[in-house]
Amino acid sequence: MKDSTLALHSDGAAGQHLGEIGMKAKILASLVACSLIASMIAPLFAQQQEENPNVDEITVPEGTEFKLQLHTTLNSSTSKPGDRIMCSLIDPVAVEDRDVLSKGVRIDGHVGESRGAGRKGKGGLLTIVFDTVELANGQKVAILGSLTEVFSSESGSDPNVGPEGELKGKGPNRKEQAALILAPAAIGAVGGIGTSIVLGAAGIMTALFLPKGKQAALAAGSLVGMRLDRDVTLVIPSAGR
Repeated sequence: MKDSTLALHSDGAAGQHLGEIGMKAKILASLVACSLIASMIAPLFAQQQEENPNVDEITVPEGTEFKLQLHTTLNSSTSKPGDRIMCSLIDPVAVEDRDVLSKGVRIDGHVGESRGAGRKGKGGLLTIVFDTVELANGQKVAILGSLTEVFSSESGSDPNVGPEGELKGKGPNRKEQAALILAPAAIGAVGGIGTSIVLGAAGIMTALFLPKGKQAALAAGSLVGMRLDRDVTLVIPSAGR
């Protein structure tokens, strides 16, 4: 009985030893295979590096101004947050006297906020977020930019650009507002109507007859300004290549 137990123990130890040897052999084989693959890939990678032109990393600083042509029609009554916007660069962008973005480069963005025109002369509002520049080699780089001005509107509209880059539709002008407020006052002065009645009439006329504000709108083809709101680093071919 004792001999039998010793034999089983010996067999188990031998099996465990063989298993460890097999595991080590597999690990060694894997290392050899990885080494062979690396030795084959390294020359190809080195060759690819030699074939590619040298590149420079250029940082376009925050505050850089871009002049763009809009290729998407925008309107605060129909445009929704998230709608994509496509533009192209009108003038090259230079950093330290070196052009880093050429004319025609595509710059895209999206609608951030959209609010239609309302009653009492309240104009519509749109915000535009410029988020992508596509380099000549097709590479897309994330940017953050905002609207600064409208150089020319293809539709002939004259929207305002607020201090935060928001595009605003115009409301009635001051003459229109003054005419509506002064009309009841003039009637009251002639007819001897009390001040409170006159003011109430002015408020009612302003609410009922003040024209609806205009939508914030820009047609495709309009020329706009963009400001870069944070630094962006571009990888471009080295000068002279």
